[in-house]
Amino acid sequence: MASRSPPRLWPLYAVNFFMADMHSGIGPFVGVFLQERGWATGLIGTALTIGNVAGMLVTTPIGGFIDSSRNKRLWVVIPGICVVLASAIILISQHFWAVTLSQVAQSLASAAIVPAVTGITLGIARQKGFNALNGRNQAFNHAGNMVGAALSGYLGYKFGYVAVFVLAAVFGAIAIACVLMMPDNSIDDRQARGSKEDESKNPPDGMSVLLKHKPLLVLAFALAIFHLGNAAIVPLYGLAAVAEGQANGPSFVATTVVIAQGW
Repeated sequence: MASRSPPRLWPLYAVNFFMADMHSGIGPFVGVFLQERGWATGLIGTALTIGNVAGMLVTTPIGGFIDSSRNKRLWVVIPGICVVLASAIILISQHFWAVTLSQVAQSLASAAIVPAVTGITLGIARQKGFNALNGRNQAFNHAGNMVGAALSGYLGYKFGYVAVFVLAAVFGAIAIACVLMMPDNSIDDRQARGSKEDESKNPPDGMSVLLKHKPLLVLAFALAIFHLGNAAIVPLYGLAAVAEGQANGPSFVATTVVIAQGW
């Protein structure tokens, strides 16, 4: 059995920093981008809703699948590719189904990236060091959200919406490069999958753990309701402000994201 390499943490911190556009992504900018290209608000809402519903439906099964996966790094690479594709699709075509496909790809990336990075963190730090390392991850993630949003606003103001989507693709590509810099044997696969002893005797619970624990089901339901109310606030606010001619699209949306993350 290969020994574990000493943990090299800076690639993990970099992944958390650059995964900002995988998790929250280009979503807040998509609405105002489409609005300026003549889309009706109802059509914008339909495309975004299909993407968000796809993300909600896939979150639980993909989380369980990633939890049992033996290759957590792959599940950072796949969301990164999805973000690059989503950015490319929406720039190439603003046809309804092309935009909808880009939002589905973005939602899949958002659903997969958090359990993948959490599993990697658990596999590196184990249970004893998980809270401390995960706390540092979150600090880098919020910093990445703020920097990414600020850069999107500045570049969008200077060069237009194309720069916003190109930046999202660049962040995704950098995140892929950073996760591949982690030595594979620096991640304890059994710990990352939730096993504490010999894996053959104590396999991970997987999806069954959710069904066995009512508090987890209640929490899952509460988070779903919160997401339904919270996810639309920034896009709707941006659409309303830009529609009334009261704000520049990229810079205004970026400002709302920075304030939300800083708060």
